[in-house]
Amino acid sequence: MFETTPLFCDNVTSCKMYTGLMVRDLGSPIRSFLSRHPMATAVTFVVVGVLPLYLTSAQFVALERDLGLTASRLGIATALYFGVAAVMGAPVGRIVQRDGATLGLRNGALVSAVACLVAVSASLWWPLLLVAAGLAGLSNAFMQISSNVVLARDAVFHRQGISFGAKQGSIPLASMLAGAMLPLLGVSIGWEWPFIFAALIAVVVSFMAPPVTNVTTDADRDDRPGWAPSASLRLLTLGGACGGAAGNSLSLFLVPAAVAVGISESSAGTALAVAGGMVLAVRLIVGWLADRAESSGHREMVVALAAGTVGCVLLVLFDTPVMFLIGIAIAMLGSWGWPGLVYLTVVRIHPEAPAQASGSLLSGNLTGSVIGPLVTGFLAGSGDYTSAWVFCAILSLVGTVAMIISRRMARDMVRGADHRGGR
Repeated sequence: MFETTPLFCDNVTSCKMYTGLMVRDLGSPIRSFLSRHPMATAVTFVVVGVLPLYLTSAQFVALERDLGLTASRLGIATALYFGVAAVMGAPVGRIVQRDGATLGLRNGALVSAVACLVAVSASLWWPLLLVAAGLAGLSNAFMQISSNVVLARDAVFHRQGISFGAKQGSIPLASMLAGAMLPLLGVSIGWEWPFIFAALIAVVVSFMAPPVTNVTTDADRDDRPGWAPSASLRLLTLGGACGGAAGNSLSLFLVPAAVAVGISESSAGTALAVAGGMVLAVRLIVGWLADRAESSGHREMVVALAAGTVGCVLLVLFDTPVMFLIGIAIAMLGSWGWPGLVYLTVVRIHPEAPAQASGSLLSGNLTGSVIGPLVTGFLAGSGDYTSAWVFCAILSLVGTVAMIISRRMARDMVRGADHRGGR
């Protein structure tokens, strides 16, 4: 963590900033805009947190040529990214709960900047790219958890669903940004420059972190243990881990699986791009539906994961190109369209500790994102994807059941709280 002085805001026009400098910058148009638009804050900072990973994958050809990066090494770097974020989710959640989301956003942006600069230094020794991936994973943990707190505290209640959907939609947005930087900087003047530019963006963005409503308790300030995840949250984490494992596996292996059933490589790439756009749209739509129904998100996640199970079953039963495209579309939209909802649900189950609850959930979700693709890749290693799709179907089914039970437990928690309040 960086040594910083906590932010103290007397009003929306004057704040004491970190590094000992007094900066009165809420007159800054960007910072002022972000302070009024929590959704934009979440999207901006999450993009900064995931950009180093997507810059690495987007520039694979150049890194392969200059650093000897291989597909397996890229896989290790990706697993390290998710693994560090998973391990650090719970401790970062405690830090953000104690020190506030504003400081969490700043630290996350600065860690992202350091990750990009370390990636540049990998030209001297390629394992430094793994160090950069680990730092980027730490940045992602800060960004995800802090942005969840931003939306939980400051987003209008009846727009939280679509706000969380947009936040999770920022991940494909980062991929698009990395792709745009490739021809503009990477191809023209060298692969190091997109990382340098991203580092500069991260540093600038760190100064734009807006003040966030904080309800830190004395127990949080004293760092005393006083919070524990509910049984509903534990099952929500299990469901999220299973759904994340299935969704990541489906997206990572869509192209080779499509080629295996007779679809051309270019058409398979087009299918992946279309599926990504559809997933982004579904994340926004289901968030909007949850807002309209004033739902916690549980019900919509159950439907989504159940649909993902059906799609995976179609992939198991049919191997024709047409049925593959239908099955993979249903499977991806179901198994990968719910991440915004899961964070909406967690902050509504535990409004008293959104950072710690988000950290607990993030650790479980990202663990699934590491394990799922590794197992799926092992099962599909011979080119027969049937066993891989069976595995994804089981994951989606287990996730569906876990979400159903979690929903019932959450409703019991609410009834119990109401009953105690009635007394």
